[in-house]
Amino acid sequence: MATTDLELFRTREIHPAAKTAWQRVRLALRVVQVRLRFIAVFVVAFVIVGNWHVLRNYWDRLTRIAPVPAANAAVSLDTEYFCPMDPGVVSDWSGKCGICNMALVRRKKGEMVQLPHGVVARMQLSPYRVQLAGIKTSAIGYEPLVREVTTVGHVAAEPIRYDATEQSPVTTGGENVRTTTASIDAAVFERDIAWLANGLTAQVTSEAFAGHAPFAGRLTSIADEVTPGERSFAVQLEVADPNRELRPGMFVAVRIEIPASQIEPFRSMPNSSPRALSEFREAFVCPEHPDILRAKPGQCPLGKNELERRALADNQRMQWWCPMHPKVVGETPGGSCKECEGMKLLPRVITFTPAGQVLAVPQSAVVDTGARRVVFVERGPGLFDGVEVVLGPRCAGDFFPVIKGIEAGQRVATAGAFLLDAESRLNPSVGVGYFGATEARK
Repeated sequence: MATTDLELFRTREIHPAAKTAWQRVRLALRVVQVRLRFIAVFVVAFVIVGNWHVLRNYWDRLTRIAPVPAANAAVSLDTEYFCPMDPGVVSDWSGKCGICNMALVRRKKGEMVQLPHGVVARMQLSPYRVQLAGIKTSAIGYEPLVREVTTVGHVAAEPIRYDATEQSPVTTGGENVRTTTASIDAAVFERDIAWLANGLTAQVTSEAFAGHAPFAGRLTSIADEVTPGERSFAVQLEVADPNRELRPGMFVAVRIEIPASQIEPFRSMPNSSPRALSEFREAFVCPEHPDILRAKPGQCPLGKNELERRALADNQRMQWWCPMHPKVVGETPGGSCKECEGMKLLPRVITFTPAGQVLAVPQSAVVDTGARRVVFVERGPGLFDGVEVVLGPRCAGDFFPVIKGIEAGQRVATAGAFLLDAESRLNPSVGVGYFGATEARK
């Protein structure tokens, strides 16, 4: 069995003369090594800790293969970029929106952002929740809406006017009047008087003539002042009565029809078709994202699917505009908004109101909160914006004429609108955390 030098030195039993000078030096060096190695470990540790940032920089330089440009680098894991005009465009890197070319805005994930002007709530629902709630959408358009004012009246006691076949014909401008007429006195409530005007058509019925066709008439006179102590206006109508069936003092029911296109402010709105139609007679729309519209074929920047062709109507034409500054418009493609510092103008379809029609929205799509009226517009699959609208008086057929807030062609929730409003109130988390959503709860 081999014997170490230390054992030989201690025992001194085997050949004491063998302990030469070299062995004594070797033994001393080993003792020093054992004593100093602990001190060396501590010194190395302190040096590494004190110069850790320098060592880390050298290590990153050696191990980095392809440096990422600073402009495209993500700031942190909790940061993202989004487009205020197209909320569906979200990216982990800075850049520009593929839809409107607007620079993406940085935000923290889950951070609340400002809603677009006019939007009071934004709802993001899964396809399952949309189907479960029975939400259905339809595009709004123009309709020949008519508002009806119903009241009661009586046949005036003054004599009925007869036509030229009688002994005492009534003449107007030297010509015989060919129609027998009766005068009707009626009262209209104060809330309806603002919509009336002379010349409006009316229908008169009476219980004395069950099954009889309504008598056709027109409004001829409207009182200027309300009767003291009452909240109604006196009006007069002239009704055609060829068979002289209406007698003085007979009570009748009156229904006055008011075309919505003749009510202010619709009467003052431009309703003529364009003089010169645009050279673009068709548009290309994404079936999954209705807000994405182009003047030429291509792919949707969100879903990468092909855009579908849609022919323009005779009262439609293409126009280019800036969503951030609606007053900036152009008649040809390729323009940019100077106020947005280069944001390209987006195409849109301008629809001119047909004569005698107004933009109409179904009553089922309107949520009346008392302080405002809201319509939920579909911005994308499962994405709905609660848009505040200004509407005219309710018309026959359960429609409201639209003064402002939404445009023709937009898809609104006609079924399930109240469920969307209730969901935004009961479960604010589905509002995606936008400033302004709380205003809808007033």
